[in-house]
Amino acid sequence: MGKQMKLKLLFVMGVLLLLGIGGIYWYFAVHAKTPGYSVQVIEKAIEKHDKTAFHRYVDVDALLDNTYDDLVYGMMDSGQPMTEESKVAVEDIVRVLKAPLITSLKTSIDQYVTTGAWDASSDSEASADESLDIHQVLVKSGIGQTNFRAVDSVAIEEKETAIAKVRVYQKEAEAEFTLEVLLRQTERGDWRVEDVRNFHDFVVFVGHARQAEIVKYMELTADIMAKHDKSMRDADFDFQRILGEGSLGKQGTRDELKRFMEGRVAKDWKTRREELEAVNVPEEAQSLHRLRLRICDLHIAYAEGYGRWMEDKQASTIREADAKLKQARTLEQEARFLAKRMGGSPNDI
Repeated sequence: MGKQMKLKLLFVMGVLLLLGIGGIYWYFAVHAKTPGYSVQVIEKAIEKHDKTAFHRYVDVDALLDNTYDDLVYGMMDSGQPMTEESKVAVEDIVRVLKAPLITSLKTSIDQYVTTGAWDASSDSEASADESLDIHQVLVKSGIGQTNFRAVDSVAIEEKETAIAKVRVYQKEAEAEFTLEVLLRQTERGDWRVEDVRNFHDFVVFVGHARQAEIVKYMELTADIMAKHDKSMRDADFDFQRILGEGSLGKQGTRDELKRFMEGRVAKDWKTRREELEAVNVPEEAQSLHRLRLRICDLHIAYAEGYGRWMEDKQASTIREADAKLKQARTLEQEARFLAKRMGGSPNDI
């Protein structure tokens, strides 16, 4: 190799070395001090369950302190309208619960980063205390049903603050929402997440989606209930007719009533139950839905028990059947109250 060629080779190697050194310098001295780099590290930390890296670039204490009021008031604003007196009372409770709830949320965040699941460990103090049921907070806020989609942009707004627009998918709303995540530059030059600027809007967004699902549920089930309530009114008329035309002392009448209660009344309640089970039930309607299914079961048990009494004529059989009917009537009052509170008709049981 000639002398001139060696000089050219050394020159090229020198340029490559300088470029490499410059690239390393740029990465650690420039790129690593950008908000975009912090966001990338946070993404990888969650993906790889690296809690240490996550906490370096997310100020969890500041994040929870800044978003706590948005979380609580967002849930309030997306629910049923409240009087000023009720709001003041709730605000007092909110202030008292802030510290323990934030502690529980920190545990859940660590659990999510470590395992990919939001539920806190079963042996944690928060999960043992029903008054601090963090699972319910995660459900109500919509966080537990939200998945990351993409970071659309990261831009510096002012000298020490930047906004990352993070697109997520909310399962209950079946729609995407863009969170505006605020990062602040630290004294050492890197950037940490410390707030979600539009978190209140996100919680309200989830709440409105749930309200729409509740309205849909109430409308669908109202039609089911109305149809079968009419059927039962007609059945009551026929029941009275059978009794009026015969006598419980006659075997023919008892046989007809047995067929009527088992083949018409019990069958109609079973059909009602099947139609209710086929309806999609939002989380907020679960209690009412379970109550309605229980009422169906009690009416079925009553009708079948009454039919057995027509055959065995035992006092204990009819007492047990009547007890089922009485329990059903009691639960129907509770169902009316729940339906009315959820925006339905008080007749929707």
